[in-house]
Formats: sequence, C-alpha cells, structure tokens
Amino acid sequence: MSLLSFCGKFAVWISIAIVLAFIALIALAVFCVGLGAVSSVTNPHAAQNTQQEYQQLQENISHAQAGISGAVRNTTGG
Repeated sequence: MSLLSFCGKFAVWISIAIVLAFIALIALAVFCVGLGAVSSVTNPHAAQNTQQEYQQLQENISHAQAGISGAVRNTTGG
C-alpha cells in the first residue's frame, strides 16, 4: 500500500466520522427540542412562569432606563 493510498483511505474514514458526528448532533438537537416542547406543554404553571418572567423583564428594563437617564444627566450636567 502506498502512502498516497493510505492517506486517501484515512481521509475517507475521517470524512465518514465527521458526517456521523454531524448526524448525531442533529439527532441530539431534535431530541432536546422535543423534550423542551413536551416539558412546556405538560407544565401546569407555564402561564404563571411566563407572567413572572415578563414582570422581571419589565423591572430590568425600568432599572436600565433609570441608569441611562442618570448617566445622561451626569454627562450633560442637566
């Protein structure tokens, strides 16, 4: 077996391994998305959790706006 033949076969095996790894990652992603969807559908507190997250987000935005307003006042002297 020549060196060129060996390198060609090695490249083919590496290519196959990369394709199989890619397929496995896609399967894992589909499984995780499906698991998350089932969890969301079967969660009896989903609406309450969403409302709490939205309220927390609004509070974070309010704090950020206050911080920006304070920084602008300090910069402009107004």
